[in-house]
Amino acid sequence: DGVLVDVSASYRAAISETAASFGVQVTNDDIERCKQAGQANNDWIVTQRLLKDAGVERDLETVTERFESLYWGDGDTPGLYRSESFIGDPERLRALVARYPIAAVTGRPKRDALHVLERFGVLNCFSAVITMEDAPAKPSPRPVELALERLGVNRAWMLGDTRDDIDAARAAGVLPFGTISPGKTS
Repeated sequence: DGVLVDVSASYRAAISETAASFGVQVTNDDIERCKQAGQANNDWIVTQRLLKDAGVERDLETVTERFESLYWGDGDTPGLYRSESFIGDPERLRALVARYPIAAVTGRPKRDALHVLERFGVLNCFSAVITMEDAPAKPSPRPVELALERLGVNRAWMLGDTRDDIDAARAAGVLPFGTISPGKTS
């Protein structure tokens, strides 16, 4: 998210719209500040944290349910996932895969991650897909370590667009590369 897929109109919008459904206005700058502060790899928790910062207490199950109904759609309302777009060129990714094993390490639920990779026709590019169900959230190094294990390698690079990505990569002993997601300037 933010590295392979532009989630500004899906996951980020789901954060804002979920908060709005509880009477809290959240801007993209608010979300970015929360993400860059760290410990923010789970967007359900980010949403709950932003609500709490505004004085609104909601349990994580309630926040998650609302977020997911917006992301996947509910009844006649189409899901925000439809607005996601692939960043870059899938053919360049396929060329890279011909030379190196690649893993995706994401804070998304497995269902979301597999769906988006399949939707953009790149699921077969990944030898491993590590999701929120597989390991503790980044900045824990465990998701990155698990990717290394599943790839059968002990050295790697990791692309990430948040502080948690960079911290997880460093703690796992891999070389982190920071990227700037669409819509961000730094």
